[in-house]
Amino acid sequence: MNRLMKLAALLVVPLMVACSDNNDNNNPEPVNPAQLRVTHASADAPAVNVYVNGALALENVDFKQSSGLLEFAEPGTLSVEVRGILPDMSEVSVIGPVDVTLESGIRTDVFAIGDLFDAGGALSIAPKVLEPVTVEEAIADVRVSVLHAAPGVGAVDIYVTAPGDALANTTPIDAAFGDAAGPVSLAADTPYQVRITADGATDVVFDSGTLQFGAGTELVLAAVENTFKTGASPVTLLAVGPEGASEVLDVNMGGSVRVVHNSADTPPVDVLVNGTEVLDAVPFTGASAYSDIEAPAGTYNVVVAADADNSIAPIDADLTLGAGESFTAIAIGSFADSSIEALVTQDDRRNIATAAIVEVIHGSYLVAADIPVDVYLTADGNIADAAPAIPGLAYGETTGQLAITPGDYWITVTAAGDKGVVAFDTGATLALAAGVNYTVIARDPSAEEVSGNPLINVILLTD
Repeated sequence: MNRLMKLAALLVVPLMVACSDNNDNNNPEPVNPAQLRVTHASADAPAVNVYVNGALALENVDFKQSSGLLEFAEPGTLSVEVRGILPDMSEVSVIGPVDVTLESGIRTDVFAIGDLFDAGGALSIAPKVLEPVTVEEAIADVRVSVLHAAPGVGAVDIYVTAPGDALANTTPIDAAFGDAAGPVSLAADTPYQVRITADGATDVVFDSGTLQFGAGTELVLAAVENTFKTGASPVTLLAVGPEGASEVLDVNMGGSVRVVHNSADTPPVDVLVNGTEVLDAVPFTGASAYSDIEAPAGTYNVVVAADADNSIAPIDADLTLGAGESFTAIAIGSFADSSIEALVTQDDRRNIATAAIVEVIHGSYLVAADIPVDVYLTADGNIADAAPAIPGLAYGETTGQLAITPGDYWITVTAAGDKGVVAFDTGATLALAAGVNYTVIARDPSAEEVSGNPLINVILLTD
């Protein structure tokens, strides 16, 4: 089971507009179509289905995805409802139904913004309808609107300047959460730089670097929460255009790595990056935080060496780190068998308010290198009539990140296909909470643990 790293695709079901009945008017007045665009900008909300007049119109729209421009030949008022998709694939209404009125020759943008729930547990996600814009043909300039769609970020000043221009020479756009402005006209084929500061401050908290747009470009730039959780900027920019959305990261954003020592017969280790020690004497079952290793995008040489003698380095490998990327690097295998290797997973660190995100990794070498396992999630530990939630997970494999319905689960691990060989049992239920990402790594018992009870154990990491 290889790790899945693709975002769910945006599937657009065409919105059909019924033709009017024949009448005596054989030469009706031409009607400019209305345009509608729907964008998911709620950082902790699940993927959603969008219903128009009760019919499914947009399917599986995830955070940072947009419908692109949808045209309606007959303007009018639409009833729009947004339903969140739960881990069991059922739906729950999170917005609406609300009425959205479309006018001939007018573009209407609707963004889903806000946290899914407020502190009291009530729904707080809401539709933000931008000021309608007249559709123009063959414009020669660039039209840009801005939207503050990051609820965890206070009021900001947004500057759009030539690259490197002093902020003091520019009047910013002031925006609190939910505020929108524009469109503003910019010269085409000209370099620009978008910078954001806290309201009234001068320190830049987001820097787009140099951007350039061709004639006829029309965009909404939405500041959304930085769900990569790496870098200093609290936001990224979502550039919403006619075909969908793309993301602009802070120019200074790098990536992050957390390291896990999962080799039971290996003494404490040091971790060196490009020859510099970044972690010292990491013991078996020890794990660093993502924030312990953050670096600009690039390729780095990573060495895992014995703490007592760095010349003994069972892992020496290069790792390419992209902007916004986070990895978990797990040392697995046996020192005595010279089988130590790095198992590296790429991690989506966004938390989803309706799901516990769980990734299970088989890293038990001494006990189960040749034994795939089945993982059961039950209410009471009785697996007699249960089917495994995760079947046949082999050593060195990962499930990828799975969305699980939040709740209390009794976790039992057996040899694959043999419920009589229980390798691990929690002995009670374990709470898997909504909005938390879990990494569960099967490991061998340490020398201090009682041999054979359990056969294997786990390292549990949360983010």
